[in-house]
Parts: sequence; C-alpha cells; structure tokens
Amino acid sequence: MTVTVSGASSAPVDGRERLLAEMRRMKDASGLSYGRLAGRTHYSRSSWERFLNGKQLPTRVAVEQLAAAVGEDPSPLLALWDALDTTSRELAETPRDALAAPADSQETGAPRTTGGSRGRVGLLLRRLLPLGYVASGALLGALGAVLLMDDGHSATATPPALPSREVAARATATAPRPGCRGDSCLEAEPQARNCQWDAVTARQTWLRGLQIQLRYSPRCKAVWGRVENGTVGDAVSITDRWGRTEDATIRVGTDTYTRMLSTADAPASTITICGKIPSQHERECTPTDQPPAP
Repeated sequence: MTVTVSGASSAPVDGRERLLAEMRRMKDASGLSYGRLAGRTHYSRSSWERFLNGKQLPTRVAVEQLAAAVGEDPSPLLALWDALDTTSRELAETPRDALAAPADSQETGAPRTTGGSRGRVGLLLRRLLPLGYVASGALLGALGAVLLMDDGHSATATPPALPSREVAARATATAPRPGCRGDSCLEAEPQARNCQWDAVTARQTWLRGLQIQLRYSPRCKAVWGRVENGTVGDAVSITDRWGRTEDATIRVGTDTYTRMLSTADAPASTITICGKIPSQHERECTPTDQPPAP
C-alpha cells in the first residue's frame, strides 16, 4: 500500500517514521500544545509526548483521536497505522507491563469475537478453569470438615472460612491474564479481555426495577456499564471526563453491558453512568452532581 504523506521528503523512511511525521505535522499545524491536546482527547499530556517523540507507538484509538482533535480526516493516519507490520501493531495495543509475559500466558491482543467452534470452546474453557479451581478447593474443605467430625473432633476444629476478600484474591490469582490495561482497553469488551475476573461494582443506582451498575477492574484499570432486571429496549451508557461514551441496549433477555473506558488517567469516580427506560421516557444517572465535561 502506498500512502502519500503531506510535506514528506523524498528520502526513504519506514512506516512508523511516516506515521509519526504526519502526526507531528497535524499537531504543529493546529498550534495545540501537549496539554491542550490532552484536554481534547482521552490521553494524558505525558502519553502524547511519548507518542509524538517516538518513545512509544500510539494505539489506533490515539491516532484516530489526534485527527479528531485537530479537525482533520483520520483516514490517512489510520492507513499508515494499518500498514505497519503485525508485530508493531500488536505491541502498540499491548499494555507495557504485559510485554514480559511468558509465552504460555494468555494472549494480550485477544479479539473481540472468537471465530469458529474451536476458538469458542477454548475461550469457554479458559473462563471456566479458574472456577474449577475455586470449586475444587471448596469441596476439599467440606471433605476435611466431615473427616474431622467423624474422627471424634468437634465441628469447631474445622478451619474458619476465608474472608470474602481473600477468596476473591485467590480466585483472581488463578484467573487468565488480562488482555489489556488502561488505554489499551478502550472500546474493548470486558469478557473478551478477561477483565471480569476481578471486577467489582464501583457504583450502582436503580430506575424503577432496573439495576444500573458501574463495573471496575483494578487489573485492567478500566470500567464498563451494566444493567440487570430490565426489558428489551432498556439501555445503559458510561461517559468519562473527556466526553467519551460507550453505550449498550438490551436486545434479548434482561441484561446487557457496554464496552470499556479507561481509568488510567482518571479514577472510576469521574465516570458518569446512566440507565434509560425509553418506554417510560425515564433516565437515571450517577453521580448526578458531576455531569460529564463536553
């Protein structure tokens, strides 16, 4: 693929240098500082300094957001990014703290959908395996209690149950490695990236019988919205401080969830989550005193 870069010299350069040169050209032409660029995108000032100084290859989302921030067509930049070799693109989308993962660890660039029955079965097994560990541990504990009682010892000799946090920590320790972290989780599905294993409900509210939850994964540094006990047509949306939004509508059943937003540069407390019941023309958001910035 041949991509023409505005203002580029005739000297041969590799794809990465052409991409960075065009991104720097756009930023310089706009007159935006790193701080103002950060204010118009989901990425921090330090992230943009790393991207544009060539210290870190930007993600595809970052490339698209730069073009949007300066008011230019993102197609030429995205074409340059897509033309990079597979390894470079995978490294750009991989969280930096996962680059040293062993070869047999979970793939960090897991696709949003799994193609073929073999892929679906493999994904299902990976999700069920940690639950098997927890279930087998519980079974062994129950058998131990029975043996102690049969041996003439009182039931009080049974080791006390682990606190719920410790149980959760042990389950998390056996869970698959998360497939993203922070900004690399943007627009990704939480289950496709193994972010659901340590997820907690950071905030919740109710609208009639609709339960609206903001789910947070500490390992993935990302959040997503979820609604339960709803009906077809009910919806949920989440919005970060930069105005980036993810939403989902119940198509079948009684629940649904959104794709993820990053909390790498802003805590989960800055995320606004809303539940909607269009049939009743009703909407409930939390926090109500912190509307998302435009």
